[in-house]
Amino acid sequence: MTSDEQLMTDRMQNTDLPSEGGSPSHLADADGVSERRSDASLADDDRLLVARAQSGDNLAFGDLIDKYQRPVYGIVSRMINSRDEVDDLVQEVFVSAYGAIGKFRGEAKFSTWLHAIAVNITLNRLRQMKRKHELSIDDPTTGIEAKMQADGAPSPASAFQGKERDEAVRKAVDALPDKHRIVVVMHYFEQYSCEEIASVLKCSVGTVWSRLHYACRALKVDLRWLDEGT
Repeated sequence: MTSDEQLMTDRMQNTDLPSEGGSPSHLADADGVSERRSDASLADDDRLLVARAQSGDNLAFGDLIDKYQRPVYGIVSRMINSRDEVDDLVQEVFVSAYGAIGKFRGEAKFSTWLHAIAVNITLNRLRQMKRKHELSIDDPTTGIEAKMQADGAPSPASAFQGKERDEAVRKAVDALPDKHRIVVVMHYFEQYSCEEIASVLKCSVGTVWSRLHYACRALKVDLRWLDEGT
């Protein structure tokens, strides 16, 4: 690791992160992802910071770390259960971004470019994992049950309440293929639109919709026994 990368890593380690086990609403409030994406003035600020970082200004890149460490953490932590593993992956994301910042051309928003790096690194790590039980998502029923009901499926809430229901849905989401699980995480937990997910994953909007549709259909099948047990 170069001295510049070490400075960047130190900057990350001095930034407070959400406590383990925080709920999606807590992380969303801390991240401020929706507000950040909709604020044009902050997008302009990103361009200035990126330009300075590309000129060798490490303080500017440190400001980008401060700004985006929490949303990156949010994406990774909903795919990986181990806090130590999440910390390592978040650091890897920013080290990779630091090494590639000179190649960023502004064709997409910096946040989209950075989150694409986070998604790719996380998916690569998931492919290396052999045991599915190491993966988890906090409170995975957020948004998913509504989609299932909209598709005509009964809600699991009618059979299980509280933690029992959440655990059943968590396991069903954990069992999804990675490419379907990541769109569920980004759409239902990070409030990305299908257009934004398509930009991050470099695929068509139709592909995103297809993966979401597949995921929700799979969840309905896996969770149907909950209602049959009432």
